[in-house]
Amino acid sequence: MRRSWLSMIAVYAPMLGVPVLLYLYIIFNALHIAAASRAMLYLAMLGLALFSIVSFRDVFMERQKPPHFLDIRQKEGVVSHDHDIDNRTSKNVKIVEVRLNRFNPSTKMLEEHTYKVRVDRYYSVLDTIIDIKRKQDPTIAVRYSCRMGICGSCGMEVNGKPVLACETNVFKNMDDGGNISVGPMQGHPLLKDLVTDFDDFFSRHSSVLPHLYRKDEVEKYAAKQEYRQTREDLVKFLPFSYCIMCGLCLDACPVVNVNPVFIGPQALSQVQRYHSDSRDELGDRRLEMVDKLTHVWDCEFAGACSVACPKGVDPAYTIQLLKTQLVRKNLGSGK
Repeated sequence: MRRSWLSMIAVYAPMLGVPVLLYLYIIFNALHIAAASRAMLYLAMLGLALFSIVSFRDVFMERQKPPHFLDIRQKEGVVSHDHDIDNRTSKNVKIVEVRLNRFNPSTKMLEEHTYKVRVDRYYSVLDTIIDIKRKQDPTIAVRYSCRMGICGSCGMEVNGKPVLACETNVFKNMDDGGNISVGPMQGHPLLKDLVTDFDDFFSRHSSVLPHLYRKDEVEKYAAKQEYRQTREDLVKFLPFSYCIMCGLCLDACPVVNVNPVFIGPQALSQVQRYHSDSRDELGDRRLEMVDKLTHVWDCEFAGACSVACPKGVDPAYTIQLLKTQLVRKNLGSGK
């Protein structure tokens, strides 16, 4: 709704006029012109009162609401609030055929199930799966939480690539025939449908002591001040601290998929994250923990983990940093 001219004058005139009236009040008061100074003061108070009334109306009575995102979608004829677009038609709406790979316990194989869904250009793959579960097949198992790329729960394979379903747009990933393939991650044990088992993943993560280690036990639980760091100290580990433990890097890693004993890129990147933190006092023991054939030396530097990472942690680069530090350490110690 546009403001009327009267409303605009009521808002902007007091805003511009009140400071002028206050200056005039000060001048007249200094010149001992009592009547004029009182008049300026009363006019300024009236202007403030008028401005307060108009502001109260606009803010608390919501007379000037900005257009909401959902209102824009509805004007386009795209979608209502609950994503019910079955009876709508628009150039921004398409029918996508979702080819969902689901595990069959009787055959011990993944079988393709096909679902047709009407989606708009705002739909993510996770929205589409939830729509199928809500309207067509409630037996589909899918894990998700935040739906905004923070929790890392909705990892799955879309067209054979490990992605976060909530960050993957359907329109941009369907082929020319309107098809899209969705399946569970292959780098983790399968529980059901799109849900995989992360017990081993978390065990690998915890095995590298992913926390700050301090020698002083009293300081750890009753520190008198914060652990101070410079900006340079922060930059050394900050790029490696964005991991959300989604497991996509393990699914993309060709070594993990053929060699289950390899600890994986996620755990190794966490070693570098804490080893480069100036507050940590574990020292070279962190490097010694991963100086094994099944750890840092098993990485073939394929780089697939860094491509799959949705947060840009670049695990492949961190593993090469660990290798470099280990070589320098072993050469320095004469090994």
